[in-house]
Amino acid sequence: MTTRHIVIALALAVALPAAFAQTPGEFDWRGKLEPAPGASLVRAALPADALLRLRSSQAADVRVFDAKGQPVPFAFAAPVDTPAAARQPTPAFQALPMFTAQAGTRIPRSGVQVQVRDGAAQSVWVQMGAGTAGQAAAAEGGARRLPSALFDVRSSRQLVSAIAIKAELPANAPIRFSLESSPDLAQWTPVALRGRIYRFEGQGAPVNDTLELEEPLKLEGRYLRLDWSGQEGVAVQSMSGLIAAGPRAPAQVTTALPAGKAVSVRDGIAGIEWELKSAAPLAALGLTTTQSNTLLPVRVLGRSQPSEPWRAMGQGIVYRLGQGAAESSSLPLALDRAPVRWLRVEATHGQRLDAVPLTAVAVFDPVELVFVAGGNGPYELAAGRADTAAASLPLGMISAVVPGRIDDLPVSRIGAAVVRPEAPPSVLQQMLPAGTDSRSVMLWAILLVAVLVLGGVAWSLLKQLNRSKG
Repeated sequence: MTTRHIVIALALAVALPAAFAQTPGEFDWRGKLEPAPGASLVRAALPADALLRLRSSQAADVRVFDAKGQPVPFAFAAPVDTPAAARQPTPAFQALPMFTAQAGTRIPRSGVQVQVRDGAAQSVWVQMGAGTAGQAAAAEGGARRLPSALFDVRSSRQLVSAIAIKAELPANAPIRFSLESSPDLAQWTPVALRGRIYRFEGQGAPVNDTLELEEPLKLEGRYLRLDWSGQEGVAVQSMSGLIAAGPRAPAQVTTALPAGKAVSVRDGIAGIEWELKSAAPLAALGLTTTQSNTLLPVRVLGRSQPSEPWRAMGQGIVYRLGQGAAESSSLPLALDRAPVRWLRVEATHGQRLDAVPLTAVAVFDPVELVFVAGGNGPYELAAGRADTAAASLPLGMISAVVPGRIDDLPVSRIGAAVVRPEAPPSVLQQMLPAGTDSRSVMLWAILLVAVLVLGGVAWSLLKQLNRSKG
């Protein structure tokens, strides 16, 4: 018996008891797995429809079945309830100020000529180093400081997926930046950015200092030029990069939420609520609007039971600013990944939601698994079953027979999927007020019956006492 067969036998001994008496039809979502021919260990990722129907925050209600409806050993590629490691920053790079003057103006000794494509007959140069002598010479020569800064990142060997900017900003205004890269201060290549930097006033107000890159950027041997033309009151001090995850890092999973329910909250300010069927932790909430020139600060609240108070999960701003190709929209708001059943979005800073049409998108961290494929296909991935015990194996039990890395295993495509229709609400559930769960009603009913029984016993004892006195 080979090591692979021993591992599979042990896996079956562990997995089968946990999956006993469970059939594919008991799960809310099922999808056909289509692994590569001849593959014995295969990766698969839960799609958005499956994540929306999970009943366990740790994905305990996930199974893989073979053609006979028997459970197949599997392990999660990473812990489901553990967020991905935060991206590490590079050392901070000092912002080098840039100046411009009419053509022929003498550049200070500490300045370096920079070629930019602005179409004007002027000289552009950068003040190298931290000294102030060059800046004083620039002022004496009539040079004007540009709304730009240069960063010398040539010595860094990192690949970055975002930049974090340290700057003085005007309050309550999202600032748009552009970024370009050059190996020689002459030839510049635009670097696409997503997001805006902002700092709102007030305790706990939204703040953002990070811009995402559309594609990872190699810093080695490059200069970076940050520009904020048309933005007043900005003074950039430094910039650092956020190191990109590995090239095989799975992308987050997104899915649109149905229209939320408008509610009135404090002081009549409108809010929007969503009831979620999934117990999977939300990594972020995307809020977008079709209304141009929109700027709306919001906070996101959540709770798991109607009796619980709302608690803060995240905050930020929803915006759609600019015209044509320069138009930009807000990125998803990062949340604290706590599993909740109800979400609420409220406007802050005296704003109102009822005048802004919003569309919501749920963002989940990816859930990947590795399962043992053999000759009993086709296989079926299932998710969404209440009160289900975990049946996944430790990843090490399966990776012990993998000659290479888990990330190098073939990925199974998910074909046709089946979603089990939701059961119609019972008569009791239809009679309950919105947001009230039957479990709470049952507990209150038990308490009421207990009070009535105790009252009856007390009444009986009181009657017996009166008879004895008579």
